[in-house]
Amino acid sequence: MPSPAGIFPSGEDEGINLRLWMGVLLPPFAAGVNTLVGYMVSNYDCNVHNRHLVLLVNILSALLCGAALLVARSAQMKFEHGTDEQPPSLLHARRFMLCLGFGSSAGFLLMIFAGTLSTFILKPCDL
Repeated sequence: MPSPAGIFPSGEDEGINLRLWMGVLLPPFAAGVNTLVGYMVSNYDCNVHNRHLVLLVNILSALLCGAALLVARSAQMKFEHGTDEQPPSLLHARRFMLCLGFGSSAGFLLMIFAGTLSTFILKPCDL
């Protein structure tokens, strides 16, 4: 069994791994913040009859998901145009992480969009 240090090539950019993990973990974080903070500010929005804060939370969460998508895409550019000394298993693992990041970004963006849609359909005190 190879040692963990032997899997990565010597001149490996460790930032690729960080960007891939950010692409996977940032969208669920954004959706969780959207849900929690959205419910917190909806009470205030009901009292003042203004939906601007809920919409602001939704937009910021969607931008965070979009940023995760861009970060994962930048990691793809780095490891797809990398050197040929990468082992195939590392390339396959990174492609899996990339697909997982793209999928979670798209899924959580859909969840945030559904929350935004409910903001437009319902009255301020129904949220």
